[in-house]
Amino acid sequence: MRISHDKESGALYIKIRDGAYSHTEDFSEGADVYVDVDAEGNVLGLEALSFEDLAQAVEERGGKLDVPEKIGSPVR
Repeated sequence: MRISHDKESGALYIKIRDGAYSHTEDFSEGADVYVDVDAEGNVLGLEALSFEDLAQAVEERGGKLDVPEKIGSPVR
């Protein structure tokens, strides 16, 4: 896992695993937090547009953020 922060934009990216990017999905209802997934639905990374958005996503989940290994159905 690797965590990157872009000082200019304030975005935070947590790279979970290597893989071929397929698409991005929303991960939070009220915050700008997204997950990048491959064609099989494996989560490659999580992006928050700010630390505040990440904190809000954690709060939405009762103070703990579990990122699933897979999201949805594979893309065919």
